[in-house]
Amino acid sequence: MSTTAIIMMVLFMVIIWGGLILSTIALRSKPDEKVGLFGASPYATDSVLIEQEFKRD
Repeated sequence: MSTTAIIMMVLFMVIIWGGLILSTIALRSKPDEKVGLFGASPYATDSVLIEQEFKRD
């Protein structure tokens, strides 16, 4: 492999793995239960949503 190919490989490995690490950190700091449209809604708890799913028949 040429020097250019090795540099490009390392660069893109850093970009891909760095993105994976950053997204993992972001997901751990802001879990799904706290963000989004239904984040803090009392109607978005597991028990309420499961109850609604069973009533949908």
